[in-house]
Amino acid sequence: MLVRAFAGVFTVLLVIGAGVAGVGYLLIPVPKPPGPPVPTPPLPDAHGPRTLLILGSDRRAASSFDAKVNGSAETPHSDTIVLLRLDPDRNRIAVLSLPRDLAVKIPGYSGERKINEAYDHGGAGKTLETLQGLFRHATGRTLPVNGVIDASFNGFQRAVNELHGVYVDVDRDYENPAGTGFSAIHLQAGYQRLTGSDALAYVRYRHTDSDLFRNARQQEFLRQAVRQPAVEQLKSLGAGSDFLGEMVRYFRFDQDFLSRKNVAGLVKTSLSLAVHHAPVDQIALQGITEAADPTVDTRLFVSDEQVRKAYDAFMTGGKVATPKRAATPHTPKPTSTGLEDAQRLGEDLAVVATPKLGGLPFYFPRSRLAGSRYAPGSPRIYTDRDTQGRPFRAYRLVIETGAAGEFYGVQGMTWTDPPLLANPDGIRKQGGRTLLEYFDGARLRQVAWRTPSAVYYVTNTLNRKLSNAQMLAIAASLRRLNG
Repeated sequence: MLVRAFAGVFTVLLVIGAGVAGVGYLLIPVPKPPGPPVPTPPLPDAHGPRTLLILGSDRRAASSFDAKVNGSAETPHSDTIVLLRLDPDRNRIAVLSLPRDLAVKIPGYSGERKINEAYDHGGAGKTLETLQGLFRHATGRTLPVNGVIDASFNGFQRAVNELHGVYVDVDRDYENPAGTGFSAIHLQAGYQRLTGSDALAYVRYRHTDSDLFRNARQQEFLRQAVRQPAVEQLKSLGAGSDFLGEMVRYFRFDQDFLSRKNVAGLVKTSLSLAVHHAPVDQIALQGITEAADPTVDTRLFVSDEQVRKAYDAFMTGGKVATPKRAATPHTPKPTSTGLEDAQRLGEDLAVVATPKLGGLPFYFPRSRLAGSRYAPGSPRIYTDRDTQGRPFRAYRLVIETGAAGEFYGVQGMTWTDPPLLANPDGIRKQGGRTLLEYFDGARLRQVAWRTPSAVYYVTNTLNRKLSNAQMLAIAASLRRLNG
């Protein structure tokens, strides 16, 4: 029974961790401090909040392309650093990603170095020590960590494939040809199912944008992963046991993690969050700045004040809250949105796209963000398959805001109930249309509406650049040609 219980909780943690950390896990006990042995403190209440540190290391095998180019396998860095908080008391899951180039003080070393170098100097233990020092200096408080997950890339791909892929709303095209010195990727924009290697390439990409956008992609992947039907099925302990039977071939566990008390607490915590459909709060470090000359010094800097704000938001939700779900629609007051007229451009796109869609009506935004433009090749028109294997027709309009790495979009498809649009946070009437609202904290990430045969939605940029008023106005402006 203990094994079955652990299987249930681990599958929940596995899916949550997989999307952000990038793979198969070696769970290790929290490192012991130097000096005389200190008695292990009691674990938090079995039904209380728990915090995990998830690391994804970028070790390459000696046979990899990168190793061949550089002459040897690379020294591993922590490619991904994520804090995950499971809080049944507040019914929330919080995720805080730290840029790997963040300048910090690494205990035992001089100056401010990139945080991912801590892994070089002492693995997961030194990374945890560095993180706790960062938060202690800024807040005067100790960051409670109940476990550390150290990840490798191969296991992530296997885990995603065991779930038969993860449906992800890809914001734009991603392209890195093989043999260029960067991780190969070829993904087109739109809602689609990503399997192992494509999923890994997506969460690791940062070639043409930055570490901050990569963190946002990782958090978005996590948000969408926990809403997959396969994950819902794994919430039963029996299905979790079957899944664990596959995963134990790729993972190892320390005895402390497998202790009866720890497993019991994790089971209660995770199942409570699963049953109550806890939202995932993406917490970001704000106010990050670059060095005076980023071409020479690629470190990123953040003030103690911003670290304190992130700590509070991560631990308790701070002042950021997701609006409560509304059962009935309400009508908003008119607002100034900073949009421009885009009807003529939309009509031109509709003339080209409509004959290719096989009966899926093409809706375009009559309004768009001022100064934005359609990305080359937009719209993408394609066919994919839903969770039941049935084909659906879709199109994606990708719109560039004009700022590096920022793209928002309009999606239309004949799959009317995708996991992405389950359980809206709010419903409102605007422009004669019933709009479904999906929030990330206080900011809208998607606004959708349905017809009898299709669903359409506007999706915000990865860093939620568009205001709520802009998102709602764009969604309300969607029109058909001559409609």
